[in-house]
Amino acid sequence: MVQIAFTLFLSFGLTSLSVQAQTDYPRRQIELIVPFPPGGPNDTAARIIQPQLAANLGVAVAIVTKPGGGGALGADYVAKAKPDGYVLYYTTNTTLTILPAMQPDVSHRAADFVAVGSTMADFGSITTRASNPWKTLEQVVEYGKKNPGKLSYGSAGVGTLSSFAMEIFKMSYGLDVAHVPFQGTGPVKNAILGGHVQLASSGFSSLGPLIKSGDLTALVSTAPKRLAEFPNVPTMAEKGFPEATLNLWMLLAAPAKTPPDVIDRLSRALEKTMKDPTVVAAVEKAEMSIDYHGPQETRKMIETEHDVVVKVVQKLGLGKK
Repeated sequence: MVQIAFTLFLSFGLTSLSVQAQTDYPRRQIELIVPFPPGGPNDTAARIIQPQLAANLGVAVAIVTKPGGGGALGADYVAKAKPDGYVLYYTTNTTLTILPAMQPDVSHRAADFVAVGSTMADFGSITTRASNPWKTLEQVVEYGKKNPGKLSYGSAGVGTLSSFAMEIFKMSYGLDVAHVPFQGTGPVKNAILGGHVQLASSGFSSLGPLIKSGDLTALVSTAPKRLAEFPNVPTMAEKGFPEATLNLWMLLAAPAKTPPDVIDRLSRALEKTMKDPTVVAAVEKAEMSIDYHGPQETRKMIETEHDVVVKVVQKLGLGKK
C-alpha cells in the first residue's frame, strides 16, 4: 500500500512539474529583435503589435533594433541566442529568403529559426522625387539608356525586397543604375527627398504618405494587382516582370530548438494580437494589410518563396559574385 501510494504521489508530482514547465512561460521580459532601423515597415509593424502582444503574454516586450547587413546582423544575434523564448526575431520574409539567396556568405539560414507566425504584408514600389523630370517607368528607362551610370537608387540594403525588385528591373532593361544600400527604409526616404539618389525602392507603408502628398511619384509596384489606394500605379507584372511580384511580409520567429510548448504559447498570443480591433485599425492606417498565418503555414511560405527566389537569382545572375 505504501509502495502504491508512493508511486501515485511520484506520478502525480512529475505530472504537476511537467504541466508547470509548460505553463510558466513567460516569466520575464521578452526581447523583440528588429533587424532594421526606425522609420521602415518592419519597425512600424513591430510597434503596432508590441503593446497587444505584451498584454496577451502578460510580460513586457521590448523592441531592440539591430540594423545592418540587410537584416543579417539581427538574424545572427537571434540565431545564436538561447532557445528559451526570451529573444525573438521580428523580421521581414526577405531576411530568410532573398538575403541568403543573394548573399550566400551570410551566417544565418531559415533553418536557424522556427516560425511563430506571419502578421502583416506591405507591397513595394519604385519611386522618384516629384520634381524630377520622369513621371513614368518608361521615361526613366529612356533616360537611363541615354545616360548610363547617371542614375542611382536607394534601397534598405542588399538582399532586401527593395534591392531585389530593382535589380530585376535593371537587368531586364539592361540599365546601368548604381545601387546605394542603406540600413533601412528610413534613410532611403531621406536620401530620395534630399536628391541624393534619383530612385527609391521601398514599401507603400513608408513611401505611401509621400506619394499621396505629391512629394514622390510612384512609377511601379510589386503588388500582384493595382492597389485601391494607388489605382494609377502600374504593377511590375503589367510591365512584363511577373517574377518581381512579391510582397514584403512580417513574421515572428524564435531560435531553432525553442521548445514546442513555448512556440505554441507565442503563436496563440500572436494570433489573438492580430485579431485585436486596435491592431487591425493600426495596420490599415499604416497602409499595410493583416496577413496572419500560423507556424506551419508560415514555415511553408518561407520555404516556397526561398525556392522561387533562388531560381530567379540563378536565372538572372543576381547573387553575390
